[in-house]
Amino acid sequence: MMNFRKGDQVKFLNDVGQGTIVKFQDEKIALVLNEDGFEIPVLISELLKIEGDYTFNKNNEQSSGNNNESSKPQKIIIEEDDLEEDGLNTDTEAKVFFALVPKNQNDMVNSDLGVYLINDSNFRVSYAISKAEDKFQSLFAYGTLEDNTKVILETIKRENLNNFEEINFQLLFFRKGNYFLLSPVNKTWNVKPARFFKQSAFTENDFFHENAFIYTLTSEEINLADHISDSDIEKSKKEKDIKEPRKRLKSSKSGSNQEIEEVDLHIHELVDDHSKLSNSEILDIQMSRFTTTLEGGIIAGTRKMVFIHGIGNGRLKHEVSKTLDRKYPKLKYQDASFKEYGYGATMVIIK
Repeated sequence: MMNFRKGDQVKFLNDVGQGTIVKFQDEKIALVLNEDGFEIPVLISELLKIEGDYTFNKNNEQSSGNNNESSKPQKIIIEEDDLEEDGLNTDTEAKVFFALVPKNQNDMVNSDLGVYLINDSNFRVSYAISKAEDKFQSLFAYGTLEDNTKVILETIKRENLNNFEEINFQLLFFRKGNYFLLSPVNKTWNVKPARFFKQSAFTENDFFHENAFIYTLTSEEINLADHISDSDIEKSKKEKDIKEPRKRLKSSKSGSNQEIEEVDLHIHELVDDHSKLSNSEILDIQMSRFTTTLEGGIIAGTRKMVFIHGIGNGRLKHEVSKTLDRKYPKLKYQDASFKEYGYGATMVIIK
């Protein structure tokens, strides 16, 4: 078994390059800061530590008469120090969602379904999910999900969907440092599998490029007035702002622009009234702002720019990507941080 910790230097077994582990998304995936300054999710099984001591037990790759053993994820030991000290957390709400995503978006009614758990909060979530079988529960999935991340739990064959008539969710919220207690969740969902044989069950959403069914597990909000005064809250927020300034990627060249510039391409941010504009006119205005600000960023020496386009029907994002490929082939680009923007923004790396 190979044990990893935050801060370990690793290289990629199936790709060129190396980086530093900055956090663990779950027991299977680590977020690695690569040499280009990006945090990318990588399977733990595809990492090799290149600094420090480690031990690897080959027996973990061999099964004792069971061919499925080698496919089991490695157990990752996350030390207490790997949980970041965030100071006082004044968040009053935790949002967790359960999602079903058709693998074949062209035939969603007959497609197999990816099953996801989404943690759209600044809390870590311990979860246990079970399905009803006669008078008992059968464990479906369990684990701990980091803040502002999602994890695929399983892929369900379409013909097996009827086996999931009732699902129970148990959730516990926590984080290191000081925070206000949220009540645990114990929720049972009557699935009604027949609903997923209708294409209308799957819609556009903030968490996936694909259409999906999103089920809200919790949206509990606590009243801070029951715990702390307004002055204490303001004091805590100021301390947190000082302690945790917004992350910027620094340039190694002195005097250069060190900030990531954000550009919002939503039409309501660009014009006062767009109600009489056609879709093509709206797109023209958005793309004009994109190219103008990108050119300005290149001239000004901006290192990276984030263009916020939203999810929508994907047309604007497609046009942004097409323009970058055609007019700026030397610039690299990728989806911006899911934690900050969902899937609604593109980051362009200028230098």
